[in-house]
Amino acid sequence: MGPRTKALVAAGSGITVGLAGLALSTLPAGADADPELPAIGAEELVTSALAARAPAFSGEAELQNELGLPVVPGMGALDFDAVRVFHDGQESARVQVERQASELTFVKNADEAWAYDSQENTAKRFTWDAADAAEAKGQLEAEMADPSQAAAEIIERLRPTSDIFVDGTARVADRAAYELVLTPKPSEKTLLREITIAIDEETRVPLRFDVFANGRSEPVLSLGFVEFEVGAQDADLFEFTPPDGAEVETTSADDAPRAAHEAEGPGGMEEHATTVGDGWDTVVVAEAPAEAAPPETAARTGQDLEGILAQIGQPVSGEFGSGTHVQVAVGGAVLTEDGRIAAGAVPRQVLVDALLVDAPDQQ
Repeated sequence: MGPRTKALVAAGSGITVGLAGLALSTLPAGADADPELPAIGAEELVTSALAARAPAFSGEAELQNELGLPVVPGMGALDFDAVRVFHDGQESARVQVERQASELTFVKNADEAWAYDSQENTAKRFTWDAADAAEAKGQLEAEMADPSQAAAEIIERLRPTSDIFVDGTARVADRAAYELVLTPKPSEKTLLREITIAIDEETRVPLRFDVFANGRSEPVLSLGFVEFEVGAQDADLFEFTPPDGAEVETTSADDAPRAAHEAEGPGGMEEHATTVGDGWDTVVVAEAPAEAAPPETAARTGQDLEGILAQIGQPVSGEFGSGTHVQVAVGGAVLTEDGRIAAGAVPRQVLVDALLVDAPDQQ
């Protein structure tokens, strides 16, 4: 798997990247009576989920977000209303991300992939040759937030630093599922208490993802399927033709991750991001976007990223220099005066330490 997310984020959004960059993937739904399922051990469930291949299916996902992130126009992997996901059970997939005033469409098949932004009327076409096919497809699956791929990445990232157990069952999108729980080992400095993943009993596809912070009984982030239907999909879903007048750019496999990030909109920070630490203590350090919003938006609201953070953050200084620290439900972010952002689900001191590790004179 290539490094993510999607999709998946400026000061606040970087926190979700630090959580494992899953923003468009593992997916919230209502629950009826918990189903009775055969007992299964945590390791067996983890192994089967990592080995599972998504079947042909269609699904609709919704987001519940209580992270307390600042609203930064034009940015954020969590800036969407709903997601439609289609998979052919082989290597083709389609993800439609519905935002308030636009839609992002990602389509991948055996030969190419597309990312289309309806608001900008721009499309990026990704191609690869036989030698690059495996790597390119893996990167694009991650960028497109395929639920099974995204969940496998979360489990793989957090498994070495987690205690893992099965906590009963649940019914998600009218599907019977096991509840896999990951809690940080005592050595971890994260502000998170646990992450739960509902794994479909039949297909082993992840159906829901919940993030719990210390001191809170309800999830601060819940992303999950409200509809999930297994069955053959129309082949036309996995072909894409740009609308008339769309600006089209063709990109090779080597540039696919960069282009996919750019398709999320202006100011994306993941392109230049690095990570410090691992597991639950991961901190994402990146260059702050030059503009948090298009000029016309900033002019209308009178707010840019620096102005927004100044209202809700606190000054912080140290060997790294000075900046602004913003605390939210699951962690925080530091925006430095030299134009960097450090974000993660960790206390402020861990963010500051990460800025020293990633200092410009050490790169």
